[in-house]
Amino acid sequence: MIIIYEPEIKKNDKEVRLQAVFEVDGQKDVLWFEVEEKYSVYLTNERADAFLVGLLWYALKNGHDIKVLSPMSERLYYTVNKYLIPLIAEIHGYKMIKVMCNQLAAKPISNAGAVGTGLSCGIDSFSTICDHMGGGVPEKYKITHFTFFNVGSNGDSADKRTLTLFKERAKIAKACADELGKELIMVNSNLSEILHMDFEQTHTLRSMSAVLALQKLFKVYYYSSSVHIKYSSSVYIKNFGLSRKHPDDYDIFSLSMLSTENTSLFSSCANYTRVDKIRMVAKFEPSYKYLNVCVKDKFNCGKCSKCLRTLLTLEIIGALDKYASIFNLNAYYKKRSNYITKVLDSPDNDIYMREIYNEMVRTNLFKS
Repeated sequence: MIIIYEPEIKKNDKEVRLQAVFEVDGQKDVLWFEVEEKYSVYLTNERADAFLVGLLWYALKNGHDIKVLSPMSERLYYTVNKYLIPLIAEIHGYKMIKVMCNQLAAKPISNAGAVGTGLSCGIDSFSTICDHMGGGVPEKYKITHFTFFNVGSNGDSADKRTLTLFKERAKIAKACADELGKELIMVNSNLSEILHMDFEQTHTLRSMSAVLALQKLFKVYYYSSSVHIKYSSSVYIKNFGLSRKHPDDYDIFSLSMLSTENTSLFSSCANYTRVDKIRMVAKFEPSYKYLNVCVKDKFNCGKCSKCLRTLLTLEIIGALDKYASIFNLNAYYKKRSNYITKVLDSPDNDIYMREIYNEMVRTNLFKS
């Protein structure tokens, strides 16, 4: 059994924490989310939603029921118990667990009406921004704030390297946000130290726990999809050898199940392929300075899997030169031939390779 106690707000010198004590089989620990003081008014201690979502993977993996000893969203209580837990348990072969709470809150909290999205400066992130800049987006759904979370993407430990990488990447995001005229809210957390689970498998719930910590700010939040929704169908699962254990396959479902009376969560750009997104982003001038896709370093190394995938696509659509100043193109050109051969030889091994292969065929490039 996991027991989540009432959230509280603690002030430090420069940052403010929303934290809650939780207990696992008699052992107590603390989960916290930390923001700059100027954003502390939006920390939502009136609901335990952020802590329930943050600890849900841990509970499922270890077969623990969860008892919440403070108010939580009635909607979240219903959707997590009725839909999300059964889905994740079935996909991963976990034991069915249940969430218990005697203080369900159906009335929304006062909310600033902000519309947020993450600013990692990657392709998915920039495509969400591009897709919400033009016409057709109602005023109440236009992005007002960017976020940058430290919930696992920078490393799964609390060591100096993880915190340094978070701060260095945040500088890039802050410069981009300033240029776009939007505020950037950085959220630090100790969630990774508690979960000790693979980030790629758990990233959706991790990130949404940070969003739900700020329910007094966000009315709408866009979580950038990484794959086209069509790839979640059984035919694509079969063709590409995908595993439904990857959360991206069902983000469009899980985000709805994680929404509350205060905050609506959307899987943005789930109707675009990766090539569509790169083509969109290549027309967005700020990306020429701030695009950051590397999995190896704080800067774009030009030779990791994401750099190679992005650069080859940019080359195919004729936009590679626009990014010469922020990618190590020398490293790319050394790996380019081998990567092209890999795409041509095994396009069905990977969704993104299939998309690149199709674009090669369409444009008649690199055709053997």
